[in-house]
Amino acid sequence: MSTEKDSMLRVRLTKMQSDELDAIIGELQAQMPEASVTTSSIARYALEKYVSDHIAKRDGTKIFIEISTADATEEDIKNLYDLLSKLFDETKENYSPMVHYMVGEILEPVMMKMASLMKPKKPEVRDGE
Repeated sequence: MSTEKDSMLRVRLTKMQSDELDAIIGELQAQMPEASVTTSSIARYALEKYVSDHIAKRDGTKIFIEISTADATEEDIKNLYDLLSKLFDETKENYSPMVHYMVGEILEPVMMKMASLMKPKKPEVRDGE
């Protein structure tokens, strides 16, 4: 169910971004059918997050890290994962609980992403094939 407002928001998206947005909406609706997830609700959330992240960066209350894994080999990812695991364990032994907590907050999303990158890849199944 697409509204005029949803259509206007999509005009600015590339085909790939629009397809990805459809996949995200489908995933969220499957997980939470009771929630009304639309293009405009996601856009509103993204804008709120963008503003709050901008304020947090400006005020120095949050640390943001973005790292491309486009050129990393699977071996690179595995080595980095092992290195980060050791670092996290060392902070528990050698630093305050607050430092250990902050390192965990920094490393957890990275390690989750790396764990998903290290999973054996399933062959893609395309529609109509």
